[in-house]
Formats: sequence, structure tokens, C-alpha cells
Amino acid sequence: MSDQESWPVKVFIYDISKGMARSLSRTFLGKHIEGVWHTGIVVYGEEFYFGGTGGIEACSPGGTVLGQPDSIVDLGNTQIPYEVFLGYLNDLSQSSFRPSCYHLLDHNCNTFSSELAQFLTGNDIPSYITALPGEVLSTPLGQMLKPWIDAMSVNPSGGHALFPAGNSPVSQNVPPTNTFLTETSSKQGTGAGSQPSGSQQQAAPTGATSQSPTGSQGSDSPGNLSVDSERESRELEPIIYQEERPSKKPYLDDLRDKLSAKEVSLVSDIYDYLETSSPSWSLCREHVQTIHTVIGDGRMGDQLRGQICVLLQDLVLIEDFIELLQNEPTKLIYSVLLHFKELTEKVQMSLLKVLTNCASFETGHRFLTDPEGEEQSNLKLLCPDVCVGGLLHEDQEVFSKASSLVYNLCRYQIPEDTQVEIGSAILECLQKDLPEITAYNLMTSLLQLMRSNEEMCDLAGVVGMNCSAHQKLSPRLRNLCEEAQTMTAL
Repeated sequence: MSDQESWPVKVFIYDISKGMARSLSRTFLGKHIEGVWHTGIVVYGEEFYFGGTGGIEACSPGGTVLGQPDSIVDLGNTQIPYEVFLGYLNDLSQSSFRPSCYHLLDHNCNTFSSELAQFLTGNDIPSYITALPGEVLSTPLGQMLKPWIDAMSVNPSGGHALFPAGNSPVSQNVPPTNTFLTETSSKQGTGAGSQPSGSQQQAAPTGATSQSPTGSQGSDSPGNLSVDSERESRELEPIIYQEERPSKKPYLDDLRDKLSAKEVSLVSDIYDYLETSSPSWSLCREHVQTIHTVIGDGRMGDQLRGQICVLLQDLVLIEDFIELLQNEPTKLIYSVLLHFKELTEKVQMSLLKVLTNCASFETGHRFLTDPEGEEQSNLKLLCPDVCVGGLLHEDQEVFSKASSLVYNLCRYQIPEDTQVEIGSAILECLQKDLPEITAYNLMTSLLQLMRSNEEMCDLAGVVGMNCSAHQKLSPRLRNLCEEAQTMTAL
């Protein structure tokens, strides 16, 4: 390696506030910030950077409208050949650093510089640059300005796009209106898409215990689970829905009358992402916004909306996608929960399967149930409107899907007030004659709640669990009923 040619690698650092951040930040943000940073990586005699209009661009060092950098940091040398570097940039330009993936705070020029620096030298750019977005958002003003920041981009003029064919300029990413038009407002556009067929399902991510349902159309069954009455805490297999995805070409053809060409292309990206075993690129917020558009517009019709939910079922099993949902500005899952009652029963059932898959592993469960943080918490809507509402729904299919969601939610710890609310609905359901699998899901969920909450034991003892009826359905239900009765007698 010592005989190979090497090139110096530097990061050029620009303060695009031109000193105003240093002077005014304490007044407006309540903390001192040295600058608002734009960076570019200088190597092979050129400066490379990422922007929200041109994507990956290049210019002569210091050749943008920003002029000369405020500071330069030497990152070391690289022995990676220029042709290999260009191939790497080309891959990035078609995946995680397309113009549409730009976000001023979460995925910006500094994200790109950090990626390039580590690829070339193994060293990162200074941490005070990558930590800046978190510092800004931690302030009240930062939170207040976030909706405007979400729609902004920085793209210094003076460079040229390296891959214009694959990275054509796009408009700014302004979040679409969360219309959630109800079916009563428009009955047109029911869609003529093909029935799902063809494609294989991808495995659950690290964190999902297993793919338990059997059959190509999905199942409510969590598999053959043994009940050990002497252990208060044990690992239960999750319920995960697996359905054949709608055939790609017919579905895209059906969407062309409803969506823009760009939005159809984004749905095509989702197919490509799911059908790649180990994709080297990630989806971005525009993909989520397109899913939001299809689900949220009642004029799409139940079929098109249900089919996008089949794709979403698979996406929420991927940890990287859950991270994207946590940060994207349209708050897809929160909006779905907020307008859940307005949707048709068919769409509700499709979304219950999405939520069940999301709750099947720890990262997705935490995303759905974490009560901390911002006011628009998923949990505030998930429990009363979806879980309890679904369990008490008169439609048996909705009720069955809700019992699967509750089963997955109760596999992990949920907040105490939520435990009582869900537990009360479970007890009400158990008073009825139920199919074996539904009774099993609900009784298992109830036992999980009783193990962590004495109030639930008292409530179950007072209300009753109809064990005399349920224990006749199967040996496993008899075991669960015996354990529950023992706990209420203590």
C-alpha cells in the first residue's frame, strides 16, 4: 500500500450565517452557536458537496458562491483510486443522496461530507458540525421553526451536478396536505388494480422474534406457544402478517391516473427496495409522503389504498424505515391514527395489519408506544381509538385484527394507564363466545398485563374472564385460564 499513489483529503467549512449565528444565537436560541455550517470534501483537486436541488455536485475548491471557507480541517490521505471514488459517488447519487432525500437538518451536506470522509480516510468531520441540528432543535425556537426548516434546502450555486441523468433537479420537498378524505366525500376512483400476486416476502428485521403466521395470506395465529405458569416473563412469538404484494406493473398503471409521474416513480422505488435482499440505499421522506397521499385520499378507493398497505406491512418490519417514520415531517402513522375512525372498514383492517407488524419487534413497538417527547404522541391515539375501538368493534374481522395488534403490544411493557384501558376492553371481549385463536390472543395479552400490574389482577377477579367457556376450546387455553384464575385468587 505504501507504494500506491495517495491524495490529501480536507473538509472545507463555511459559516453560511456569515458570523450572525455567533453574535445572535444566545439571544434567539438561549445558547451560543459558533456558526451555521455548510461543508464540502476537497479531494482529487475538486470540492464535492450535496444540496437539495442538484444532489451531489462538484466545483473547484472554494468555487461556490460562498467563496473561500472559514476553516479547513485536514482529514488525512486516501489511496482510493479516482475511478473507484466516482463509482461510489454514482451509487450514492442513485440511493441515499438523491436530491429528493435532502433534508436541511437530518440529511444534508454535512451528512454527505461525513459519509465521504469516512469512506476515503476512516476519519469523520468535526463533531460540532454534525451535532448542530440537535442543538438547534433542542431549543424552543428550533422546535417552533421546524415546520419551515423541513421545507428548506441549501444548495450553493457555482458547482455542477455530477450525475445529471440520474439526479435530475426536483422541487423542494414541501409536505403534502394530510387530506384524509373520507369515502362519503367522494365515491369515485375505486380502482381497477389487479389482485395481489407474485412476489416473495422479505424476512423480519433483527428484533422481530419470528415469522409466526402460516399461509400466504397472513394469519392471526402466533404459532404453537407453550405456557409456563411458573415464569412471569417469557418470550412470546409475535404475530406478523405476510401477504403477497400486488403485482408491480398493474398497480403502477392503476396509480398513474391518480398520482403524478414522480409519485408513481417513488412507489416503484418502494418495490425495488423491498425486492432487494440487502439494499445499499435507503428510502427517504418523499417515499413516505407518497404512501401518505395514497392512504389519506379517499378518492383512491379501498383497493389502491389496501394495496399500498401491503407494501407498508413489509416496510414497518425494517428498522431503518421505522427511524425514517420517526423523523419524517408528515407524521404518517400519527395521521393514520388520528383519522382511523374516518376510514372504511377494509382500510382499517389493512392498517391494523400494518400496526400489528410494526408492534412485532422492539424498535417498532417503542415507536408506537413511547409516551415521551412531543405532544403528538402515537400512544395517545393508538390506545383509545384503535386498540379499544377495534376490540369493541361490531365487525368480527376488525375485532380479530385488533386482537392481534393488542397481542403484539402486550409482548412488551406498555405504560400503566394504557395497561388498564386495554385490559378493561379485553375483559369486556372475553365475556363473549369467541373463536379459539381470538380468545387465545386476548387471554395471553391479559396475562401479560396481569403479571406487571396488580390492578389488572383485581379487575379480572371482579369482572371475570368467562374461563368456563374459553377453557373448553383448546388445551392451551385451558392452561392460560388456570394460570389467570390462580393469579386472581392470590
